[in-house]
Amino acid sequence: MSTVTAVVDAHVHIHPCYRPDDLLSNAFENLSSAPGRVPREARALFLLMTECASDDYFGTLYGIAHGDTAGIEKLALRHWTAVSTEEENSVLAVSGERQLFIVAGRQIACREGLEVLVLGTTRRLPDGLPIRDVLSETAGWGVPRVIPWGPGKWLFKRGRLLIQLLEEFRHPTLFLGDEGGRPVFWGYPQHFGRAAQMGVRDLPGTDPLPFAHDVTKVGRMGLRVPIDLDRAHPAASLLDALREPTTALERFAVLESPLRFVRNQIGMQLRKRRVA
Repeated sequence: MSTVTAVVDAHVHIHPCYRPDDLLSNAFENLSSAPGRVPREARALFLLMTECASDDYFGTLYGIAHGDTAGIEKLALRHWTAVSTEEENSVLAVSGERQLFIVAGRQIACREGLEVLVLGTTRRLPDGLPIRDVLSETAGWGVPRVIPWGPGKWLFKRGRLLIQLLEEFRHPTLFLGDEGGRPVFWGYPQHFGRAAQMGVRDLPGTDPLPFAHDVTKVGRMGLRVPIDLDRAHPAASLLDALREPTTALERFAVLESPLRFVRNQIGMQLRKRRVA
């Protein structure tokens, strides 16, 4: 057990258009060079997975860590591999002296058009449930639940719903989440200040989109948090700190450029139309 600073991206996806080797290398570099950088011997780098209903990249990494060599070919890993911990919800990604703790988690798309990230668990709920049902069901899981920001998602009717949810479900395991797709011209949403007054904190992450160029931004937004790290139980070490309402969470962020923001938003709209 050692006291270290965890440098955490709390909203991570691996998309089929990514090379996982590239994602892990970019994440390591970005987290290592985050503003207010911490000496290597005093830090631990974390990626918190927030996988969609159809994805289970964490499961493949967990399999590799426990001897499934087919997973290495499936992910086309050449420079990184996964090493087991003593937990079912974490693995250690290793490349030479580079190390990243990867923690399982899910993203649930709710009926109202909002999302809930459930961190530190392999348990699942289906998409399409009312958000109140999701928050009620996951309240007993004892893990962080995050309602992430997204362009337009907290405006008008959904913005009013968000405030109601904060009042109804506020708890040390409920967070809002800023995300790395927010452009430099879009100020810090006022909902975060309102939430802070209720004791609901910001647990930020990059939320990379399903475009090949977005693989470079993992680790550019997140937080620093002091933890007592048990390397055999890294997820428990981090989750224990996050559950404690007095733990200091120090956010860092590299926001999106206007051009890239517009490019990604147009791409997402075209993608939605193709799916429809």
